[in-house]
Amino acid sequence: MRVAVLLTGQPRHLEQGSFWFKNRVFPEGCGIDVDYFGYFWDNGDPNLSSRIENTYSPIRYHIQNYDLVIDNFINRVQRRNKEINDWTYVPNEFKNAHLFGVEKQHISNYAKNFWGQYICAGKIKNMLGSLDDYDIIIRTRTDVAFKDMEIEHWENAFNNLYRNPIFDDKMFSPWLYVDRGIPLFADFAFISKPKVWQQFNENIEENCFKLATENKQLWYELGVSEFPEPPHWLWSKLAMYNRTNMLSFSVVWPMPFDCKLIRYDEDLNNLNFEYIQERFDQFQTENPHKA
Repeated sequence: MRVAVLLTGQPRHLEQGSFWFKNRVFPEGCGIDVDYFGYFWDNGDPNLSSRIENTYSPIRYHIQNYDLVIDNFINRVQRRNKEINDWTYVPNEFKNAHLFGVEKQHISNYAKNFWGQYICAGKIKNMLGSLDDYDIIIRTRTDVAFKDMEIEHWENAFNNLYRNPIFDDKMFSPWLYVDRGIPLFADFAFISKPKVWQQFNENIEENCFKLATENKQLWYELGVSEFPEPPHWLWSKLAMYNRTNMLSFSVVWPMPFDCKLIRYDEDLNNLNFEYIQERFDQFQTENPHKA
């Protein structure tokens, strides 16, 4: 079984994340052949390239200046919305905070950073092209820790994903449920066959552009439902454009799968997943609005 792990976005906790992946999730000799790839936003660290190479040893990676990318996206969105000039049904909180409906100097860092994870997923897809040489694609982040379950759980899940035709066209997330009528699913990881990965991320930046311009009235859903998680909502809308069907990964096979973000810069060598989970919960309590 060949697995491609695609790491995208901000290169946070490279040392901790790579240690966990390579020693606790897919250790050498586990029977699953894993290759790593990356598309990262430049964080200004002059040693970033060497840190990436010394930790994940990716087959291929790229470091991109985020400010250039998001400035171009903002300019396109603002220019198009001036042409359309219709904000009917778009709640002001999303117009101003997510859709750049204010003068450029008043755009918040939150609004600028909001679109980064989606755009980066599209860019790594464009960089890598076909990944048909792999059986499974996992798109995740450098600061994500998967639960260190027995390797047999991964093998059974991957094998059943290919055995059962109902999973043929599904993208899997760590968990999924419906909140106030809106699909809510974890975006710490997406797991699928290569063709589903390619379908889900086809033209993703242009679909983000549509959600911010021609189709921005869709944001009305969030005003009606008072749904508190716009980033999760946006993933469901991007799945709508590319006709991608979603399921929770645990549906594939009974297993104790879970994942959490690594939130603190500490040595994980002698620590377990339950500790990472406790520290994640602590961070969420102390920083309720930080993703």
